[in-house]
Amino acid sequence: MRLGTRRNSHKPFAILDIGSSKICCMIGEVDKLGTLRLIGQGTHASAGMRAGEVNVLSEFSDAIGNCVQSAERAAGLSVASVSVVMPGGRPRSAFGTQDITLSDSTVSRRDIRRLLDRCGAQALDPALQLMQFHPLHYSLDEMRGIADPTGMRGNKLSVDYLTVAASRTSLSNIIEALALNHLRVDRFIHAGYAAGLACLGKEERELGCTVIDLGGGTSSAAIFMDGKLIYIDTVPVGGQHVTTDIARILSTPLGEAERLKAVHGSITPVDAMAKAPSPVRQAVQLGMSDNITIPGLGDVIEAGGKTIERSLLSAVIKPRIEEVIELLTDRMRAARMEYAAGNRFVLTGGASQLTGIADFCAQLAGRNVVLGQPSGISNLAVEETSRSSATAVGALIHVSKLTADDPAERQTRTLPHGPIERLGAWFRDNL
Repeated sequence: MRLGTRRNSHKPFAILDIGSSKICCMIGEVDKLGTLRLIGQGTHASAGMRAGEVNVLSEFSDAIGNCVQSAERAAGLSVASVSVVMPGGRPRSAFGTQDITLSDSTVSRRDIRRLLDRCGAQALDPALQLMQFHPLHYSLDEMRGIADPTGMRGNKLSVDYLTVAASRTSLSNIIEALALNHLRVDRFIHAGYAAGLACLGKEERELGCTVIDLGGGTSSAAIFMDGKLIYIDTVPVGGQHVTTDIARILSTPLGEAERLKAVHGSITPVDAMAKAPSPVRQAVQLGMSDNITIPGLGDVIEAGGKTIERSLLSAVIKPRIEEVIELLTDRMRAARMEYAAGNRFVLTGGASQLTGIADFCAQLAGRNVVLGQPSGISNLAVEETSRSSATAVGALIHVSKLTADDPAERQTRTLPHGPIERLGAWFRDNL
């Protein structure tokens, strides 16, 4: 059984969540009752990736192939195309406005499609490729804030929209890696947006909320308001940098540093009014905590290895998490989105599983910070409801709600390469 590129509410579809630490493929379907079900899933360690970017194409392609094959075996079918979730590519979001004069005084679906097609025809930086297109609200003459103008009467129809674009080179390398596995890309989805769909309730998206996805090589922020995505940004710092800090400062192998982070990693908030000494001195001043035994870097295995205080590990982790939060909040402030971000931050991603991180980030950002929990799929196993799976779950939810002639979806379909593909795309879109 081969899956095509056109979505059908009762047909299986696949998403591929590409991270710097792991790659996850999920295959889902919507049953006749409208329930989204997971029917196959595969996970593989990332390879050929660094800070969200491809740096060894052959290794990256092999990791994708192994991941997708695992999901196919679990689902008992083969996939021909996937929707790709990614935080890399230096994505940026921007607002836009477009309008048309109505030929008839009554707004039809054709008018809306014509308006959104004109949005998609707007000039874009040649170095960028459109990932996502989100109509925010419509206006009809002087009336603003319309959710759906179909059937309403007026003369001038306009729409305010948000675009998310990323480096064309980055996206092209991912397309090439998938082509080596005989896979096509249906669409690209930003990781922060996907995490928000999985972890935010309807009311949270309406009132205003910021999702911070702490991944392996990157960290993303996505702001929702009035039920819509209104801002996206990504910084090339994540959980892998925490691991590297532990390995370097404690002189221990990377594998052991990752184990220390996962098993013993924690962040202890400190009094914001206290003077902050250097991380190592602070760790010593925190007092006598229980000890952790670790192997040294390049040492001949010695009896018992070397011992560090748990507080020292916390002091090593803290500066990097602080850097991520400050980078993201500074960028929100520079984009004048600080107040739109709301007073609630929701943390997702693998690095958000550090003990005490919510309290530390709340103290640092001055916001109410909670840990996200992905939901929205009926048969998720317990291990797949962790925050590290939020982006994959959210992508399944996004794709499950798309329709074949969704006018917004037409703007973000991956551009075909050759003349035959372009001709086929024209027939598919217009006939």
